[in-house]
Amino acid sequence: MQQTIVSDASCLILLDKLGELSLLNRIFGQILITNTVAAEFKKRLPDWILIKYPSPDL
Repeated sequence: MQQTIVSDASCLILLDKLGELSLLNRIFGQILITNTVAAEFKKRLPDWILIKYPSPDL
């Protein structure tokens, strides 16, 4: 079963400031965020971060 990871903006912002955003990709692979999180992050997203609203069963 593939694991689904959903991130908030603070995690992305802090790892980006440390220059370690790719750590999320190395550990978890694909990351899901919402449009709101993407807007708060304010930077171009790597291709392994997808903007998608998670289903309620997550």
